[in-house]
Amino acid sequence: MIVNHNVGHRGVILAAMLATACMAQTQSHLLRLADVHQDRIVFTYEGDLWLAPTEGGMARRITSDPGREGWAKFSPDGSRIAFSGEYDGGYDVYVMDARGGAPERLTYHPGPDRVLGWFPDGKDILFRSRREWSPRAEEIYRIGVDGGMPVKLPVDRAGLSTISPDGKRIAYNRITREYATWKRHQGGTAQDIWMGSLDKGDFQKITEWVGTDNFPMWHGDAIYFTSDRAHGTLNIYKYDLSNGKISAVTHHTDYDVKYPSIGPDNIVYQYGGGLHLLNLETGQTRMVPIEAVSDRVRMRPEFVDVAPKTGSFGLSPSGKRMLLEARGEILNLPVEDGEPINLTGTTDTREKNAAWSPDGRWVAFISDKTGEEELYLVDQKAREPWRQLTADGLGFRMQLVWSPDSKWLLFSDKFLRLNLVDAESGQITVIDQADYDDGWERWGIQDYVWSPDSKWVAYTKLERTINEAIF
Repeated sequence: MIVNHNVGHRGVILAAMLATACMAQTQSHLLRLADVHQDRIVFTYEGDLWLAPTEGGMARRITSDPGREGWAKFSPDGSRIAFSGEYDGGYDVYVMDARGGAPERLTYHPGPDRVLGWFPDGKDILFRSRREWSPRAEEIYRIGVDGGMPVKLPVDRAGLSTISPDGKRIAYNRITREYATWKRHQGGTAQDIWMGSLDKGDFQKITEWVGTDNFPMWHGDAIYFTSDRAHGTLNIYKYDLSNGKISAVTHHTDYDVKYPSIGPDNIVYQYGGGLHLLNLETGQTRMVPIEAVSDRVRMRPEFVDVAPKTGSFGLSPSGKRMLLEARGEILNLPVEDGEPINLTGTTDTREKNAAWSPDGRWVAFISDKTGEEELYLVDQKAREPWRQLTADGLGFRMQLVWSPDSKWLLFSDKFLRLNLVDAESGQITVIDQADYDDGWERWGIQDYVWSPDSKWVAYTKLERTINEAIF
């Protein structure tokens, strides 16, 4: 028998290429909030926790609660996983065996508790909570793995945090805004990293970049963190505790480094749609090709109860039908007898703030079909395509109010303006514009009504005193 060794080598190469291609095709995406310990990675996917080897391959689901589980962190010895979960309705701290199993609840508070990590001795879990502060102004706590009352750490305000290897110092962000997708954000809510002793309280900033410095991770004599100080994207940097020098570790120019977490030897982070691993000894990064096999139940069509997801509503002029905004659709429903009609019927856009014209001819609503919020009209039975009224939208627009003669519409917008729209031509006239908002709930012009003869408009406007007056 004659063997052609060249063909054999080519066959091996081809098989390897096919295997790589198959892995690339089956690699799962949108893997988030990961942590790493030696040869294992834990991450969140489809709202559950999964385990996978650091070399990649098949992942295994270890939680299956209908609620979400996230912010998982391995204990220092790798035997346990602490995480935040919604098993009992709230978002609390849980701990479980690192191989999987029944989780044990540790915190019991209505405010969300997000796990940050472990104390170096493995006896306590560090978490952040806004139980006493408003959003973006959290405080940090420790709780024992055997439960008990949480203990607030002596830091006035902190979100993302990391404890030194000796358990005596802390590095942290005072401001919480890492969820916000504000690219290249600079200003008063930009995050800096602070550091100090838990005993002395001698906290001071160690970064001075005007943009974002966040996700501090203490490892030996260095603090790793993410920053957008170069390339305009978040990358991993290293702060040397011996001399205060900062150096870049990763150099991504397209996607941000998201949600990094440090283990004994590596940092795992979200990059694009997948997970990457940074070797702390070599400084090399690589993608981890993970396959999370799932029944994709959240992708299946299903019948749902619209009641919890309703928005604007109103009766028809005859009182026999009603409009209901539900899950981004505008529904024309009978009050007693008749067939329901979906007036919009879209799957990729959101329609809201529907209003029936007093003459019963039109239903006006707002849609983001073009990418911006515009006004549309549709007949009450949706027999004809929508008629677009406006084409200059920039930002959010609020509730539509018809004039009694069905010739005009009012709406307010994010620019604090009250707008008058010709229902025939779509021409917009700005009636008034406010100058103030209270920074929270009431701002600009939000309430407006027509006189019965359609000749006057009455509205409230926020004034300098942050009280509203009628105009």
